[in-house]
Amino acid sequence: MQMPKEWTETEIPEGGTLLRKETYEYQTEKGDFNIEVYENLKGEFYAIGTPNSGDKLIVYGSNITTSRALALSVVLDKIERE
Repeated sequence: MQMPKEWTETEIPEGGTLLRKETYEYQTEKGDFNIEVYENLKGEFYAIGTPNSGDKLIVYGSNITTSRALALSVVLDKIERE
């Protein structure tokens, strides 16, 4: 996915961090889940998934990786294992 030039040309004040967020909705027999994938300016990704409903808030997360697909896959795998 090509990033807009504003993403790489924006000057970030010292001490600040800029993240780009994509949102997904994962639908499965176990329920519906919101998944957010974050990207930083270094091209690193991580993902977080949470259920849309239920009595418990369970957060499924990935480690930081250089692959958007891997971060998303890790969260999907964790949801399916639960």
